[in-house]
Amino acid sequence: MLSQLRKGSTRALIKGATRSAVPQCCAAARTAPSALRKLSTSSTRLNLASQTPRSTPLTAGKERGTPLVPAELLQVLEETIKTHGPLPVSRYMTLCLAHPTFGYYTTRKVFGSSGDFITSPEISQIFGELLAIWYVTQWAAQGASPRVRIVELGPGRGTLLSDILRTFKSLPKHSSPPVTSIHLVENSEALREEQKKKLQAGGFGDIPVSWWGSVDEVPPTNDEFTVIVAHEFFDALPIHVFENTSNGWREVMVDIADPKAIIIPGKPRKPLRLVLSPSPTPASTLYTRLSTLAEETTPPTPSPSASSALSFDTTLPPAHSPSPAPRAAASASSSSPQQQSISPTLARFARLPEGSRMEISPASWEVARGMGRLLGGERGGAGLVVDYGDAKAFGRSWRGFRKHQVVDPLSEPGHTDLTANVDFSYLAEAMGDLATSHGPLPQSTFLTSLGLQPRLAGLLRAATPERKKEIESAAKRLIDSTGMGSQYKVMAITPKRTEGAPEEECFPFLKEAAEGAAEGAEEKT
Repeated sequence: MLSQLRKGSTRALIKGATRSAVPQCCAAARTAPSALRKLSTSSTRLNLASQTPRSTPLTAGKERGTPLVPAELLQVLEETIKTHGPLPVSRYMTLCLAHPTFGYYTTRKVFGSSGDFITSPEISQIFGELLAIWYVTQWAAQGASPRVRIVELGPGRGTLLSDILRTFKSLPKHSSPPVTSIHLVENSEALREEQKKKLQAGGFGDIPVSWWGSVDEVPPTNDEFTVIVAHEFFDALPIHVFENTSNGWREVMVDIADPKAIIIPGKPRKPLRLVLSPSPTPASTLYTRLSTLAEETTPPTPSPSASSALSFDTTLPPAHSPSPAPRAAASASSSSPQQQSISPTLARFARLPEGSRMEISPASWEVARGMGRLLGGERGGAGLVVDYGDAKAFGRSWRGFRKHQVVDPLSEPGHTDLTANVDFSYLAEAMGDLATSHGPLPQSTFLTSLGLQPRLAGLLRAATPERKKEIESAAKRLIDSTGMGSQYKVMAITPKRTEGAPEEECFPFLKEAAEGAAEGAEEKT
């Protein structure tokens, strides 16, 4: 198997972090620090530091005027509910976000200051540059393949991809990953066009680009080193929501509002509402059957904490809980993808108190496994997942986001982004037999370790007085300990170690850093 970063190398990197902006894991990567300093400082693009990322726990509430309900999608939802009954949250999310005619991502410009949310790449170019440097160190550590492909899930407007490619191009030839193909997982035709224009404008129009509808469509390869990018992708994947009741687990559903409900003066009537299924649904039946098997052989789990980094209710204990019960695992070994996506985490759910909720995303499970498979080629690869969440599951994190504010997820369907916290431990479980996961680490720890401060200093030296304040504010936003720096997490993925091989660390996902981040989170709680 291709080698990863060696322990001796990574420890030396920590000691030398103040001397260089980037870890020097091998000879091929030693040019990266100087290349980082040589990146253009005169053409820094406009930062959007004043807008709100989707993770920010603003109070969902007062919106000006009467909400506009997009009648077309609402009509689709109402007709569907009348015909088939209340919808699982997962189905509601799919219709709202991806409906071919009225879906949020298929009909709107959602990114940037004029959209509904802002992302790290839009805030500062430093974000993409430092991610690129991490990929360079992994590419060099795994043999510096002469052919490299980039696979990005949900590329948005292509800003992050463009920054990564620009950084690669700026490095000395022998230290620059030679990108020979680009694969973008994107369903929106409008965004595909934006991505194409972005690549052409950046001077990367000569690199072959393929668009795919899902990660499973991306072909495996033994000829290229695979770079995988998943930035704010998993948070928008559909989830199932379950609640533990006196009658067992019931699924949370979306229904038409009760026409007999009391109307409060000054508040518009909501056309939709959340209800509990009066009887088991296929998903809750599957969960109950498997959780019973898990409970029979699983010791009691401690009561979960009611706090989280984003102030949403956490209903599940942290990761590193007992392994799933053998009988439950065996029961699901030849089962459907949905069974396989639920059963491995049952040990954490088996004894939650009545009233607890849990959010499970079978779609995330399948995507994570797809990512793991892409790293199985002979040339190896490396991936990064950047999203808000933690190494634990959540039960009440589902929310809407519109005009840079957290809103009711049932309001203005089709005009509202729908999102939920990411359970990184769930993703790690999903790909556990296919790839090795590292972290997650807080975004601030990751970016600082890779040289944010030296890069910022270089940009400030070349900036005009007017631009200096904006550049500095944007960089600080990325590592703010009360905001994006702690709310966003970064998880790395590298090829699976050969059986019997010693465990290897991956910079900056070192045990010391992970333990320090965990201690900091506990103190904050």
